[in-house]
Amino acid sequence: MVSAFLNTVKIPELRRRILFTLAIVVVVRLGAAITTPGVNQAVLQEWFRSALTEKSGGNLAALLNLFSGGALENCAIFSLGIMPYISASIMMQLLSAVIPQLGRLAREDGGRQKIMQYTRFMTVGLCIFQGYLLAISFQHPEAYRVALPGISETIARLGIPLVDDPGWVFRIVTVISLTTGTLLLMWLGDQITERGIGNGISLIITIGIVARLPAALAQAWKTFVPSGGAATQVNPMVLVMMILFLFCVIAGVIAITQGVRKITVQYAKRVVGRKQYGGNTQYMPLKVNYPGVMPIIFAWALLLFPNQIVSWAFPNSPTARQLSEMLSTGWLHYVVLAAMIFFFSYFWVATQF
Repeated sequence: MVSAFLNTVKIPELRRRILFTLAIVVVVRLGAAITTPGVNQAVLQEWFRSALTEKSGGNLAALLNLFSGGALENCAIFSLGIMPYISASIMMQLLSAVIPQLGRLAREDGGRQKIMQYTRFMTVGLCIFQGYLLAISFQHPEAYRVALPGISETIARLGIPLVDDPGWVFRIVTVISLTTGTLLLMWLGDQITERGIGNGISLIITIGIVARLPAALAQAWKTFVPSGGAATQVNPMVLVMMILFLFCVIAGVIAITQGVRKITVQYAKRVVGRKQYGGNTQYMPLKVNYPGVMPIIFAWALLLFPNQIVSWAFPNSPTARQLSEMLSTGWLHYVVLAAMIFFFSYFWVATQF
């Protein structure tokens, strides 16, 4: 392990790729802290603290904030994250499997570039649509209680508005800022794939999730260790079992990721003169988890998008709020998520293998 780490420093090409990837990571985190013009960052941060810490709702916003790496909490230019691009990729792959013309185009020489171009155009459309929904919900938070539950109370408590100067100028600036931010993330992901290490889009999503890890650890510490220094609120044996279960899950994920199934490849024998050639047996390694993490990313993206539509289309409906909560953390959320992961695993293998 030490020698492998030293090789990353000794090999110039690998060193350049690592430094380039780290530089992109810094840019991504800086973009998650640059606030969209016209929004009071303190109001959103206080609302997230009260809504998520006190469990008063906001599960959809919490999921969006997680995948954006905390950018939504800051109302940053990266608030939409990379999810519009993921949603557009899902739509294009599904359309390629359903529409024969797109399917033939994807198999032709240079057709993949055309499909990628269509995907990017669709990404721009989704960014404009989602950015506009986010802008009007920030501009009129009292009318969108499903998407932002309890934010009116936060505004009244702080005594400052969420948006300083609401109007069409704010909407246009917000849409342009959020759309540009997502397109910049998409471009940075492509640069990591070409000049850095690993898949750029997956790495950007990972960066966003890991960025929320300190806050999650702090919340776990507050849950298990009260501020007064008293004994933990849970049984110590339960805490130990939870830690052991965590390590077992990590070990299981590593085993499945690294596991391969060896497919026997038998070569035919050839006899030339008195000599025999071939006939030996080799193996073709087939990964057990061939799709990797892509089905999970696709499932999350497709699950969040209709949840957003329901929240913003029916802003004051109790049924819509209940459905939004169920699709965010309820039993329906886990059932639908598991079914979608199973479907996209099959779909990814069928289209890519």
